Amino acid sequence: MSEHGGIVDGDLLVDRDTTVSGIVSGDVIVAAGCRVKVSGIVSGDLIAAEGAEVHLSGMLSGRIIERGGRVRVTGMVSGA
Repeated sequence: MSEHGGIVDGDLLVDRDTTVSGIVSGDVIVAAGCRVKVSGIVSGDLIAAEGAEVHLSGMLSGRIIERGGRVRVTGMVSGA
């Protein structure tokens, strides 16, 4: 599993199993079949494609959009 930290200005496309920490100022888009842990802050939406598995333990300001993927939330979601 790879790691992605720091600050991302804009959207982040995750196309492999990854741990995301830090700050993303746009959407986090998880590609089909990927397993991702999000422990940072996301100001946009979290989008999970077909077969993706996402664990959100951080903070999300946008929406959770499941396009055939699954998202487990143990963090905070403030989006509509």
